[in-house]
Amino acid sequence: MKKWIKVLPLLVIIIVLFIFSGYRFTALSAAKGNSFLSKDAELVEAYDTGKSTLFLFKNDNEEIFQTVLSEKHGLLHRSRVSTNVPISADGIQTVSGFSFTGEDEAATLLSVISNDKEVAYIEAGVEPDIERKAIQKGERISFLFSFSEQVEFLNATAFNDEGKALYYYGLSKNVSQVHIPEDLKWHKIDDE
Repeated sequence: MKKWIKVLPLLVIIIVLFIFSGYRFTALSAAKGNSFLSKDAELVEAYDTGKSTLFLFKNDNEEIFQTVLSEKHGLLHRSRVSTNVPISADGIQTVSGFSFTGEDEAATLLSVISNDKEVAYIEAGVEPDIERKAIQKGERISFLFSFSEQVEFLNATAFNDEGKALYYYGLSKNVSQVHIPEDLKWHKIDDE
């Protein structure tokens, strides 16, 4: 009994230090504890990558989407990385473009919403890992790859029902000076 009286306060101190260091018992609580996540952000979806989890949040008040990475460390989870994407009324809106490489894993997430009724499907990926997903106006779809690649190199392209390319994701081809992140978006092919 005397040993527990000495050990118990030490365990409490260790747990408190871990919590203040950002460690949590679940991936979601680690993501919600991320200092960059808006307090009134609502969880949209979670993506399990193996040892880590990507969480997509939406904050209507600040008009942003936020992606937060929670990494597993032993029995605990920690979140130190996040991204913000402003909500827009573009024909296709990227709500998350996130890639990472961890100790034993890598992943790339591309999540989009179509605001164009002409768009029937989107293809994205790097050979030989190209995926095609159907999409309708107002719908959100996500591509999760088990490799790390800059999102603009995923060759993401939106097509209509006949297979005609309508949009591509990346930098504008007709500008001499590039301003990231403003120029990294979906571009209508007819406008180029």
